[in-house]
Amino acid sequence: MTDQAQPTPGRRVERLRRAAGLSRERLAGLAGLSPTTIKFIETGRRSLTLRTAQRLAPHLGVRDLADFFGPTVTLTLDSRPTHPAIDDVRRALTSWPLSVDGAPDSPEYLRSAIDAAWHTWHTSRHQRSEVGALLPGLLSAAQRASRLHEGDERRRSLAMLAQAYHLAQAFLAWHGDRELCWLAVDRGMSAALDADDPLAIAQAVWYAAHLLRAVGRADEALDQLREACSLIEPRVADGSPEYAATLADLYLCAALTRARSGDQGAWSEWSTARDLVHRALPAAYVGLWTRVSRPLVEVYAVMCAVDLGDPEEAQRRAHGLNPESIPSTERRARHYVELARAADLESAPEATLHLLTRAEAISPETVRYSPAAQDMVRRLVADGPAVIRSEAVDLASRIGVSL
Repeated sequence: MTDQAQPTPGRRVERLRRAAGLSRERLAGLAGLSPTTIKFIETGRRSLTLRTAQRLAPHLGVRDLADFFGPTVTLTLDSRPTHPAIDDVRRALTSWPLSVDGAPDSPEYLRSAIDAAWHTWHTSRHQRSEVGALLPGLLSAAQRASRLHEGDERRRSLAMLAQAYHLAQAFLAWHGDRELCWLAVDRGMSAALDADDPLAIAQAVWYAAHLLRAVGRADEALDQLREACSLIEPRVADGSPEYAATLADLYLCAALTRARSGDQGAWSEWSTARDLVHRALPAAYVGLWTRVSRPLVEVYAVMCAVDLGDPEEAQRRAHGLNPESIPSTERRARHYVELARAADLESAPEATLHLLTRAEAISPETVRYSPAAQDMVRRLVADGPAVIRSEAVDLASRIGVSL
């Protein structure tokens, strides 16, 4: 058959968009995507994923996904790799002991245990496996302490419980049931509000905003982030460095949220965060949980440029950033994935493969569970030049990409 007789999914999206009288910019805004994403889907430089198709469908009048993928395509809803620890984490999130007794762990102990778990997340090459083994016990201990303590100790335990739920969200973000992610976010926010702790509440907003953005609710995410900034900003001058770090995190999250909606206002949010980190935090400061720091601010600049569809700016931003300075193995690997996305935007398959291979050497699990990395590897195997095909197949096999 000719290409005209059986159009690609991207060509189908373009035809449906034009028939609906929508520009790429308008469709992107409605679906919570960037105009560049729409462009690259239509031109075949990016695959149309099931998740993206579901976000586009209501705005293009599509009720049957065959309108995107064709009448004979076979789709699977279980394409994302699932971690073996998911079942244990699910049980910890959905167990409700009706009675608890005995001596609870102290808030100080919980803080040290959660700090240690986050340290593992940021230093291990296999962060999901190691943290997945810790999470059930950590959640159980924090839940128990929040029920048995009273007064100020209960509020401090609730703040630590919120942080345990945030760690669960980080573990679940790229695999497992979406409902479990929502449960972790909701539980984390409820615990933070019950703790009545401004820092815990603002940190819970930061985590919630990431999920809201991921499901196309960017406006709601930005509203929540603005409210959290208003809560924290008056406390920065007289508070601990954690207040300034949390405020910077909120602005960085807002920057990324705007960038993924194709909004150049992302750079204003990013500049505010950068100024805050340089002005209000020691030069060597590294946040315990999010790793906010001077290098991480520059990592966000690369991410924003990629999501705004500007690979040249991404490369310019990355030029002066030594990846070894990024204070997290997981974030360092994700940085290489972002650089691979920039190379992919420039149709440079050899560079894309090289950067993904570097990311996998740093943290195999980061690449294995990254939807963006999985998509790029799948396309390198299918469409990459013959000279790199075998290497791409080997990488696909190592990270569990189904071909």
